Amino acid sequence: MSQELWKSYFETGLESAKAGLIETAVDYFEWAAKIKPNNHEIQYNLGVSFMTLGKMKDAIESFSKAIELNDDNSDAFANRAICYSYVQDKKNSEKDIRVAVQKGSIESGLREAIKSVEKKQQKPKKN
Repeated sequence: MSQELWKSYFETGLESAKAGLIETAVDYFEWAAKIKPNNHEIQYNLGVSFMTLGKMKDAIESFSKAIELNDDNSDAFANRAICYSYVQDKKNSEKDIRVAVQKGSIESGLREAIKSVEKKQQKPKKN
């Protein structure tokens, strides 16, 4: 029963994310994670959803769990690098960039994404 339930929650989370219902996706991924806490795919997709919502610290935590469970996922390292950049942790961002590239991520694309983050952070806010 719980085998089918976590999978149903996970798949509904994926469908919700595809439909742009990110907060709903987070709920479903969190429910799936309660049943199957050691599933790296759930943790990774939870991280992507948090990242999309701008909840970078939560995203970093989820990507870290995903990496702990499966350290072959270059996308988890790449996305965590971007999140670290958002929270201005350049040291950890650079570390994750190196690992992501070693595992197959394209460095130029990743650096371009991080450069975009840094530009957004440098823009003065309008009153």
